[in-house]
Amino acid sequence: MYFFTYESDLPDEVGFAHFSPVHLVWLGGIALGIVLLSFYYAGRNRQEQQRLSRVLAWLMCGNIVVEYCILAVTGHLTAHHLPLQLCEMAPFLCLLFAYTRWDWVGQTLYSLCWAGALCALLFPNWNMYPQWNFMNLTGFLTHAGLLLFPLWQLLDGTLRPRMRAMWKPLVFLAAVVPPLYWLDKRWHTNYFFLLGDSPDSPLTVLYRLFGKGGYLPAYALLVLTIMVLEYLPWRKREVWVYHPEGET
Repeated sequence: MYFFTYESDLPDEVGFAHFSPVHLVWLGGIALGIVLLSFYYAGRNRQEQQRLSRVLAWLMCGNIVVEYCILAVTGHLTAHHLPLQLCEMAPFLCLLFAYTRWDWVGQTLYSLCWAGALCALLFPNWNMYPQWNFMNLTGFLTHAGLLLFPLWQLLDGTLRPRMRAMWKPLVFLAAVVPPLYWLDKRWHTNYFFLLGDSPDSPLTVLYRLFGKGGYLPAYALLVLTIMVLEYLPWRKREVWVYHPEGET
């Protein structure tokens, strides 16, 4: 009934709360799906793994394109709905990595997009939508794909996180954050959550603790801390000699 209904046209109380039964079923199903698909992926040969990675990347990108087509057709595509959030850029980064194997893309997917996708699944900001709504389905499935894709690359050895490569995702942030902050100020948007938190998420705690003036420094410190924690388990493995094809 509400499959293509936009959030502003929905009646009250049709969504779901964080960690409600609906949310927990989604999380459990995604976890099970990732485990099963990863076992399947690990048993394929290298050529099949590459094909599967590309198919997954294309599916995620297609999902984003369909989402924006629906928003455009229903008259809801505005400056607030451009693919400028990290988790909406990430499918295209997955597609780029699937064909180029550029190391800076892989490190960015691992250290930034993976954590962002996990946080989005745990604290979804699309929970005003009912269970059987396209925006709800695409939100869960796309973010699940963003967890699965880097995991596949870790399994086949294409992606190898290295603490000494952490500067690459930091350069990515340095390149995209300033223009996005300028756009957020100009358009009154909140891409990358630079001007405020995502409701009922860990960023809400930061905003309440540090206020508007201290939010961005605290946010930056949180991101850096998460990145370091993600790289630490791989620290002793950096003795690997690794020269990814096409590394830049």
